[in-house]
Amino acid sequence: MELVNALKKIGFTQQEAIIYIELCRHHEITGYEAAKLSGISRSNAYAALSSLVDKGYAYVIEAASIKYTPVPKVELIKNVKRSFEEQIKVIEEKLDFSQLRQEPYITIADEKHIINKLKNIIQMAELRIYLSCDNDVLEMVKEDIHQAVVRGLKVVILSPKDLNGIEHIHYFNAPSTSIKIITDTKEVLAGTLKQSLYSKNTTLVHLIREAFINEIAVLDSQKKQ
Repeated sequence: MELVNALKKIGFTQQEAIIYIELCRHHEITGYEAAKLSGISRSNAYAALSSLVDKGYAYVIEAASIKYTPVPKVELIKNVKRSFEEQIKVIEEKLDFSQLRQEPYITIADEKHIINKLKNIIQMAELRIYLSCDNDVLEMVKEDIHQAVVRGLKVVILSPKDLNGIEHIHYFNAPSTSIKIITDTKEVLAGTLKQSLYSKNTTLVHLIREAFINEIAVLDSQKKQ
């Protein structure tokens, strides 16, 4: 099911994904065999095979009875990457995105989406990054932090564990489920891996900035004691 879902995310329908997998397993099959192997009705199997051919995911073998063969995995991946790059280029050139005058507060739920947003914030930072998080989150963005340092950004991290081998300013704090990041004093994300708030709103940016200043001041004073 994981493979079917992955194929669906790159443009296959459910039935196309199932039949393409059968094509890869058996290399050459007829429409009748495709239906039998996949458990899909014959009419739907033929429709899926025809669509796979149209999309460039399968080829037709002309013989006594028409058979179908899959585009090899290596070629499929190359074709998909090429198609995605073409579509991304069109989006970059054609999509007009106007910034809102009043930046909204955006709620982001689900760990995957929150980590993706966190990575994007780090990757798009230009001057400085202040990040407070637990060790597991830090590990997930370790490479992004490293690349930020390579780009010459100032990086300050508050976490229970230091990032060895990566140049940054580190403050030890207690383990916590909370995440807090501010970059270039203009973009923030705060919350947990279950739900976080993202914004470029100046009010929230100011609040998060003050929170970092206060937290660092407390940690500094504890060091001196």
